[in-house]
Amino acid sequence: MTTTVSPASSPVPAASPAPEAGRGGFRPRGFVWLVLRQHRPTLVALALLLVAELVQLALLGYLLRKDADVRALADLCAGDARECAERWSPAADFRAGYGDALHFNGLLVQYVPLLAGLFTAGPMVARELESGTWRLAWTQSLPPARWLAAKLAVPAVLVLVGVSLMSALYTWCWTAVPTELLPGQRWYDSFEMLGPMPVANALCGVAFGALAALATRRTVPAMAVTLVGYGAVRSVLGYVRPHLWPPTRTVSLGMPGYPNDGTWVLGRGMLTRSGERISDDACGIGVSPERCLASHNADRWYLDHHPPGDHWPLAWLEAGVLAALTAVAAWAALRWVRHVVP
Repeated sequence: MTTTVSPASSPVPAASPAPEAGRGGFRPRGFVWLVLRQHRPTLVALALLLVAELVQLALLGYLLRKDADVRALADLCAGDARECAERWSPAADFRAGYGDALHFNGLLVQYVPLLAGLFTAGPMVARELESGTWRLAWTQSLPPARWLAAKLAVPAVLVLVGVSLMSALYTWCWTAVPTELLPGQRWYDSFEMLGPMPVANALCGVAFGALAALATRRTVPAMAVTLVGYGAVRSVLGYVRPHLWPPTRTVSLGMPGYPNDGTWVLGRGMLTRSGERISDDACGIGVSPERCLASHNADRWYLDHHPPGDHWPLAWLEAGVLAALTAVAAWAALRWVRHVVP
């Protein structure tokens, strides 16, 4: 985009007059307004896609609840929902009709944060550094930190508004029926799609995208670094997630089975008289539980798990970790921007 500027002594708002707050209400001013004008076609397209997705999620949630009531699934599957879905044709039809729709909408909610990070890294920040148009803002008496803050304000607001609405509507859809009726939708399988996680992931992606752009100053490398860095953060958090909140341990004399109530099983095995844990994999194939206990000098079985009630403590704790990482990345980006000028 070509922008006509006034002499260097004039601030950016004077170079391109910003809309004032008038009868129509408050409007953005200054450099934020320029950023919106610069990326207007992309932002309009994203806004239209967001509205379409929100309408689609609202319709999906309405149909899920209405169809579940018509089929009386709450009464039909009051016991074991998984067995109900396999044995009763109304539940099986419901599962076949809505399973894919909920699954693919969940994938969209899960990967929108990565797209936000890539958009920030490439078109928002790195492209200006690569083309040299950042000099236009900095020669207009606009400090580097303010330039970066204005650049990040747009994707941050989009994330807080758009991703929050998407996450809220998807969570509403997800809670319409027992998750056992919809394959692959257990809470620990859908963790990054529910509650605060999409918003926390998206804000982290925006901050990491800005940091990657400042570090590389090239559009494609910045997006590549953001992709790798975001993937590394998600992998590490996925590994430590079970340990963010203390799991529940059930001890029994008999070998425990795997619950069908949405419990996230972390491990099962034997406890020796000294308290040592031995995985049930050590038993081998075809060995009875009693013989396995005797051969390992054990006298009890254990089951480490997170019940469904642990979902929200785990989600908010992980979101807090992501908020801390976002703050660190944003602080590092604001420090780094001072060294971008050659």
